[in-house]
Amino acid sequence: MKIGIITFHNTPNFGATLQCYALSRYLESLGHDVEVINYMPPQALKMYFRSQFLGRRRSARNIGKFLKFRQFVHSRLELSGPPIFRSQALKSLDDGRYDVVFTGSDEVWKVDQIRPLDGSFYFDFLSPEKTRLCSFAASASTVTDLRSYPKTKEWLARFDEIAVRDPHTGDMVKELTGTDPTIVCDPTFLWNFNAETHPKPYDKGEYLALYGWPNAKDSAEIRKFADRNGLKVIGVGARNAICDEEFINIGPQEWLGLIRNSSVVVTDFFHGIIFSLLFNRPLYAYVDAKKRMKLERIMGLAGLSHLLHDSTGEIDKYTVSDLSYPADSIKGMGPMIAQSKDFLKRNTPPLAETA
Repeated sequence: MKIGIITFHNTPNFGATLQCYALSRYLESLGHDVEVINYMPPQALKMYFRSQFLGRRRSARNIGKFLKFRQFVHSRLELSGPPIFRSQALKSLDDGRYDVVFTGSDEVWKVDQIRPLDGSFYFDFLSPEKTRLCSFAASASTVTDLRSYPKTKEWLARFDEIAVRDPHTGDMVKELTGTDPTIVCDPTFLWNFNAETHPKPYDKGEYLALYGWPNAKDSAEIRKFADRNGLKVIGVGARNAICDEEFINIGPQEWLGLIRNSSVVVTDFFHGIIFSLLFNRPLYAYVDAKKRMKLERIMGLAGLSHLLHDSTGEIDKYTVSDLSYPADSIKGMGPMIAQSKDFLKRNTPPLAETA
């Protein structure tokens, strides 16, 4: 079966690229021919360029990061062809080449000042008579009300089946379609990253992996925690004055290696937290209560809600042991992971079953 995926795959964002990779690899493991639709909307490209070269994350080293991401995407993902920058040009794909398509994962339905409403992520360029239309772990985030856009109801009505990543998006989809969508996990839970080999960029001793941008006061607390526990502070894709060493010029493989081989991870990023769990790394997650929507369910199922904090201000009260947890904690995610796999299998049956 030929499957197409549309998401934010070609970005300098570790989580966005790896969730696409995980979904692609899992579907391939089911025996399917999987292709990522190489759609690169200019607005998104501008956003990522500004964040890497004009914002607080700016660094000349991000040029190397861009090149490593490009190498990863082109070597690890099967792309539909050259980049498509205009949504109108996607119509050329409406020739029945795909048996099934998935939009997601990630915040593909989010609308803000940077990303306008884009029907491409609702497959407005494909005919449902030719291709089965599905979403997987799609999200509108907490800032977007899909009900505010008249077109979303029309677009969602064309889908054969919808799976979302969070209850907030699920509630809106139900109101617009009259049908409960399936709540699924992030695709990174579907692929066994532990079975892969990743590089070890830092090999000078035990370290705290800092993946985030805490303020100066909270950074000082992280430094105190690291010193008290005899750890170096390594910036993982992030710059900070407290770091003993920073790894900015890295791609997804090096990023995975730095998380996997750390003694403890301190992060406020969704996928920083997810991969800490997947690699069973001691974790201090500092996430504002208003931004915890997509994390609370996961951490609750794993029995690890106590690892979520409002800031890094209290980290020095803990030891590395306090931030550790049983390796089998992720088994609490078992039913959701199974439901997610069932959703994908149900919508991508072997061709013999569809004949």
